[in-house]
Amino acid sequence: MRTLRPIPAARRRARHRGSIGLAMVIVLIIVQLTVIGVVTTGVREQDITIQRLDTLRAFYAAEGGMNMAIREMMNNVDEDGDGVIGTISDDGNAANDPALAAARLVVTKSISGPQITLTSQGRSGIARRKAQAVLQ
Repeated sequence: MRTLRPIPAARRRARHRGSIGLAMVIVLIIVQLTVIGVVTTGVREQDITIQRLDTLRAFYAAEGGMNMAIREMMNNVDEDGDGVIGTISDDGNAANDPALAAARLVVTKSISGPQITLTSQGRSGIARRKAQAVLQ
């Protein structure tokens, strides 16, 4: 008959140290994945906020350009110097479009009989907004 001998205390402690080390590695991996998830979510939220701000800037630039063009027509003066009353920077050169804060704008005019259609386009970052007004 075989007798079972007890495991020496030193070997039992070594086994426990190995399992504690493995548990710590698993805990560290979980903490790292949590931190990565939080950072990724923060970056997404920041990108969405920037896109919303660009959209608002583009919208207000389009509205402001429309107001500038209507003012030119009311005063019968080419205030932006593009050569046409009622348009803003309608010269095909995007580099000299007027800037309103971080947005740029251009206003074009088309005449159809007694109606004048003004189309204002604002842009900021990747956002684009357009406003139209029909005048008689």
